[in-house]
Amino acid sequence: MRTTPETLLQLVRDRWSIESWHWIRDTQLDEDAHRYRGNGAGAMATLGTAALKLLRLAGYQSIRAGMRAVTHDITALLAMARRQPELRL
Repeated sequence: MRTTPETLLQLVRDRWSIESWHWIRDTQLDEDAHRYRGNGAGAMATLGTAALKLLRLAGYQSIRAGMRAVTHDITALLAMARRQPELRL
């Protein structure tokens, strides 16, 4: 395979960015332990992605801290879902 060092570095970075996302999903949402079948697997993956995105948008740097903060507080979770995104220009 002929490639430049910059292209090879980008390939490695792309790969590890995907792996880090899967690591977060497995350690925080315990996805690998679930045995959902059919549409249930896709639905749970979508809900998990939405939850992780909401925590990031709410300003949590740590997914674990965010999960701990809203796990038993439905009002906090709903407030995050209703929050309007900030416009960045």
